Order: sequence, then structure tokens, then C-alpha cells
Amino acid sequence: MYDFYFYFQIFTIVILVILSGFFSSSETALTSISESLLQKKVTEGDKKAYNTQILLKKKEMAISAILLGNNLVNILSSALATNILVKFFGTIGILYSTVSMTSIIFIFAEVLPKIYAIRKPDKLLIFYTPYLKSVIWFLSPVNHFVNIAIKYLVKNKNIESKSLGLDRIRGAILLADKEGRMIKDNKFMLESILDLNEREISQVMIHRKDIFSISKKENKALLLDTINKTPFSRIPIWDKNPENIIGVVLVKDLLRMLIKIKNINLEKIMQRPWFIPETTSLSSQLNAFREKQQQLAFVVDEYGVLQGLVTLEDILEEIVGQIEDEHDSPSIKHQSDNKGNIHVNGDVTIRDLNRLHNLKFPEEEASTIAGLVINLAKRIPEKGEHFFIKNYLLTITSRTKTRVTKVQIRKNKANSIS
Repeated sequence: MYDFYFYFQIFTIVILVILSGFFSSSETALTSISESLLQKKVTEGDKKAYNTQILLKKKEMAISAILLGNNLVNILSSALATNILVKFFGTIGILYSTVSMTSIIFIFAEVLPKIYAIRKPDKLLIFYTPYLKSVIWFLSPVNHFVNIAIKYLVKNKNIESKSLGLDRIRGAILLADKEGRMIKDNKFMLESILDLNEREISQVMIHRKDIFSISKKENKALLLDTINKTPFSRIPIWDKNPENIIGVVLVKDLLRMLIKIKNINLEKIMQRPWFIPETTSLSSQLNAFREKQQQLAFVVDEYGVLQGLVTLEDILEEIVGQIEDEHDSPSIKHQSDNKGNIHVNGDVTIRDLNRLHNLKFPEEEASTIAGLVINLAKRIPEKGEHFFIKNYLLTITSRTKTRVTKVQIRKNKANSIS
């Protein structure tokens, strides 16, 4: 009843369905593979991963060849099935062929291969690479004309940009955090690194009112007493007024001078001050610190007026959080009481508050909690005033002249006001 030709057609359909599964899983693996993971394997010396990386550089051509091959085998398998079933059942065999081949291709050539490819894209694509290269070569004549037509119909514009690359990295960080595969502190550090280029020095600098400095005419006894009490290793020197910085003295250089000549002449050991604009980005300044091998710079505005100073440690703290060595006193800038209230100094940065207490205060409007309250009030608020921000009640608990020095933060059930 069944001749050789019948069995050959059945065998061909099975092979074509297998090939369809190969093409479907290849397409999914090609679009799902992690290029960073592949690069790691290439760095470790995996030659197969290197070949796959080369294939990814021609992703558009590979996908075009895969889709072309997939359509060819699906159409051919459906045509063979239709031919067999029409012989057995007549015209109704077309319906039987449509239903049966749709089910077979959907389950065994689409769903199952693609699910496996999604779960193990790197392993599958590395294994498929030599076969895909053969397919691309075999279909290259047709594929070449298809690609020319696509480029003609769709203008090839380079939309890849630096910001898009950063957005992809940020998205990967958020995805890893959502899936519970990332420690909270690591998430903050990675996000902070990405933000360095967007944040300016003015947002992290020490304000000029808080700069510890000494006069170049300071007498020896008072100078030694001051140096003995300060934890700083670098001290700004001013002349005539504290905002006229003329240099920086390293404490170790001062000690060497006292040991050798037992006399103090600050101008001999004083280093030239380094002034930078307040609009400098943190990433640029971090690189500048490395290049100049310095750790302290003074921040000025567009008129050259001193605004503050920034150190290498200030920028590093933006990434890793507060850094305290054995000579630092424990930070008491923010504390929580047994009622869940957070008591903070006005100069605490919003970024640190968000990081340490999992708040979501806006960081674009101001850099400190005092600045955020002032920006909301549009004036200097009085002690005891209340403000609602992001469903939190902020109370001014201390004010010194024109500075908000202490703020209490308490979660409130009232609607947030921003």
C-alpha cells in the first residue's frame, strides 16, 4: 500500500520539522544571549565563544538567513504533508494538512525549541555557531539581495548612543535586583558609578562655610595646637580673609619642617591651590584627580568666587557610601529613634538619605535635605514648621540664623505633596 516515495516524504517532513526547530531556537538564542557573558568566556580563552562573538557582529545577516531558512523548511514541510493527505482524503486533506502541520510546527518547531533557547541561549548558540555559519554561506546569494532590499527600504541609521548603552546597563542592574540576585549595597554602588557623569561637583562639595583652614600669619603655638586637634592631612591656607585661598599645606610636610629646622614658614612648603568650576562632573573630576595625583580641589563659580572644596574621598563616598577611618568620629548626622523617626542634620545629602533609609526623595531639586526643604518652602523655614514630601512629614527641629541645621523625618499616612 505504501511505496518508497511515501516513506521518503514522511522522513523528509520529520527532517524539515527538526530543521525548523533548529532555526527557531537559533533565532531566539541569537537575540537572547548575554554579550557580556560571552565576552567573559572569550577572555577566558574559549575559542568556540570567540567564533560565536564573530557571528554576533553579523547579527542582522544571521537573523535574515535564519528567517529565510525557517520559512523555506516550514513551507516545504507543509507542501509535502498536503500532497500526502490529499492523496488519501481528497480535497479535505488540505484542511487536515493545515491543522496537523500547524500543531506540529507550533509545538515541536517553535514553542519547545524557543523555551529551551531562552533558558540556555549561550550554550545553545555556541553549539550552533558552526552550523549557522554554513547556513549563512549556503543562503548568502539570496540573503545578499534580501539585505540590499531591506537597507533600501529602511534607512540604516545609527541610533546606538552612549546614553542607550548606559540605559541597558542600568536596566540589567534593576533586573538583577528585582530577581533578588543583587545585594542592596552593590546595586547602589553600580547605579552611583553610572550617575557620576550626570552629577556635578557642586552637589557633593564641602561648602565654604564648613572649610577648615588657617591663616598664613598664624603664630606657631596656635598653629601647632590647631594641627594637633584636626583630623585632616591637608590644610588650606588663606590670606586676608578665609575665602582667599592661597595654598594647601600637607601636615606631614609641616612636621618634617619642624623636625629639621624647628621653625615654621608655610610659604616654603605650601602647594599651589587647584581651582575647578562648580559645573565639573564627578566622573571628570575623578579622572582629573588620578591624572594630577592630587586629592583636593577648590570649587569656584563662574565669577571665580570660592564656593567650597571637594576631595577624592568625597567622590568615592558617592559610590561606596560614608568612609570613616580610625581617626574619624562615628557619624551622627542621621539617627533613628524607637518611634521610627529619622533625625538628620541639614547638610546630609539626599542621596545618602535615600541610600541608607530607602527613601525616594527627589535628588534633582537640591543636594541636601535642608536645600530640599528650602526649595519646597521658597524661603528659610522657621523651627517647628512641617512639610510633606513623598508621603513623609518633615519637621524643622533646629535652625541657626539662615541655616536649617536639623530636620526630623517621619512617615505619614497623609497624601504626598511634591
